[in-house]
Amino acid sequence: MQVITVDLQEHFSYFPVILFIIVGLIGTLLILFLPLIKFKRKPKVPVVKPAPPQSIAVLKNKYLKVLADIEQNHKTEKISDRQAFQALSRVVRDFVYKATGIKVQNYTLMEIHSANIPALYELISQCYIPEFAADTEGDIYLLINKARKVIAEWN
Repeated sequence: MQVITVDLQEHFSYFPVILFIIVGLIGTLLILFLPLIKFKRKPKVPVVKPAPPQSIAVLKNKYLKVLADIEQNHKTEKISDRQAFQALSRVVRDFVYKATGIKVQNYTLMEIHSANIPALYELISQCYIPEFAADTEGDIYLLINKARKVIAEWN
């Protein structure tokens, strides 16, 4: 009769095989699912298409008149504080769009900041809280004057 002996393996002798399988599974999963993951990209810097100088002068006059109308409507209480802040934000955004071709009327505050239009960013950031808060607090006349300055100094 022949005696058969079996040598038992150490527990850690299987470790390289298990490690190879785990690394292979992770690599396969990355290859399969990496294209599905959307990475945060830097926002695109919009291409500015400035209006001709004679058009800018016409635009400035038009939007300065609109600001005067907002101011007058607020003084005569035809519009509320909130409506005045909303109108101011809309008018300035529309002016910048007409002057540059950048569709800032659809931009969030952070997108305006990324677009590198500091005067617009500062003005819109001051309109944000009164525009959306339950109680509007802010000096609409101060912001209208700032908007006038932004429009008048636009080049």
